[in-house]
Amino acid sequence: MPKTHAAVTMSSPVLIERMVKRCHTQDDFPVERGSSLAADDIASNPYPTSRVLRMSLTAGIDHLHAAKVLVVDQKVPHTAATWSLARGALENLATAFWILRPDRRDDRIERTLQWHAQDVIDSDDATRHLDVPSMASVDARLGELDAVAHRRLLAPERVRRGYTGTEAIAYADENLPQPTLGVRRPWQLSSGFAHGRPWAPVGASALETSGSARPDLLDAGATSMPSSVLFPYLAAVQLLEAFLRLYEVRANRPLV
Repeated sequence: MPKTHAAVTMSSPVLIERMVKRCHTQDDFPVERGSSLAADDIASNPYPTSRVLRMSLTAGIDHLHAAKVLVVDQKVPHTAATWSLARGALENLATAFWILRPDRRDDRIERTLQWHAQDVIDSDDATRHLDVPSMASVDARLGELDAVAHRRLLAPERVRRGYTGTEAIAYADENLPQPTLGVRRPWQLSSGFAHGRPWAPVGASALETSGSARPDLLDAGATSMPSSVLFPYLAAVQLLEAFLRLYEVRANRPLV
């Protein structure tokens, strides 16, 4: 049975505060020896999958906690800011889910390497004009990823293309356990607000009045704030919960 809107809003602040503490505790999110994720870390060495998951999760929680402070604690949901924070949470949590969800180890390793390749691509684009002497060349850094790909018989050209947030969002939207508020729609609306698009408030208003955002999960009458503001926040919470359930399985059981 899906959670009611009241249940989600009551439990999510506690979950988020607990997650903030866990993300700032070095030894939290352990990976048990012999588990599926432990094997992933060995296969992806020196780019352990669990480390990428931890970085994506921490970034997602940071955004989600800031949204929670505005929406739940202070009850001052700045229109664009709240949606922008939710967007950051959705993108990072979707990325973590996208990496961890595939059943095949090779898929998880490939996505781990694609995450690192995208980091190389983005960092080069942002810093190449700064002449950072301590940073290896792009070819050298991508070459190190190629070596891991070759070891797993993966195609280096697929690794080198990196990935996009849109790709991770679409994957999470398709594979998140049902029922759900979804990932793509709240992310699209959040992106509209983040970029100051005039269609975004219109879309949020339509969401408010149409009841299409699952009224069993979002009940505008249960809060003094419009459900459209809570929509991306609760969607990110649901994505977080799905990731945590999956992490418990991958980090503790020897599956594949």
